[in-house]
Amino acid sequence: MHQKAARIIFDVQQVQRLLEILPDLYQRGLLDASGGSFAVRGSKGVYVSPTQAGPALRWRITLDDLVLFPGPGEASMARAGRQPCRDNRSHRAILAARPDWNLSIHGHSWGLLAFALAGESLPVVAEHYSAFKPGRDGRIHCLPPVPGGQAQLPEVVVTEMGRQFSGQPHGALLLGGNGPLVCGSEVDSTLSLLELLEQLARAQQWTLVKTASHPPAPVVGQVG
Repeated sequence: MHQKAARIIFDVQQVQRLLEILPDLYQRGLLDASGGSFAVRGSKGVYVSPTQAGPALRWRITLDDLVLFPGPGEASMARAGRQPCRDNRSHRAILAARPDWNLSIHGHSWGLLAFALAGESLPVVAEHYSAFKPGRDGRIHCLPPVPGGQAQLPEVVVTEMGRQFSGQPHGALLLGGNGPLVCGSEVDSTLSLLELLEQLARAQQWTLVKTASHPPAPVVGQVG
């Protein structure tokens, strides 16, 4: 799969800015204490969030907490005994396959998580197509749980991202039973996309609940 060369290489200041935003995402429910993870491309390699970023650290992470993968292999550098997040191989595989993307983030925001738990793809309404080009059928696809688990997930995610979002500045998938995975070239636009998709998911759930609670009144003269 041919991709354009990276347009942006984040420096330490840009990585630090991402870390400063994370507690706000936690407060707004886009990240939670149950888990989640991310990887961000920097000038020295790929920085990966540590294990327990949500449960133990409540997303208050410093540069010293990150695990750095300076090359394409499994060699990493970390301080204070930090271990890379469980999803690190998937994040790194995506960034390796897409040199034009610099951030990959996975969370458990409740709107998108509900779709992932139900194994349902998320429809994207036409009004938001200009902000984000969804998959070919206008949906954010939900991948079924992968039989091989973490060992097979990176290959499946890379393949599906390439199939749905080749040449696009962003990509998003729902991991069945797990939650959203959103990727992109810049911090602000990628996190804005995560928020947009979460709001769409919540709005569609409220619409379904309201429709179920208050079915439309029958039309006068309707047979049936």
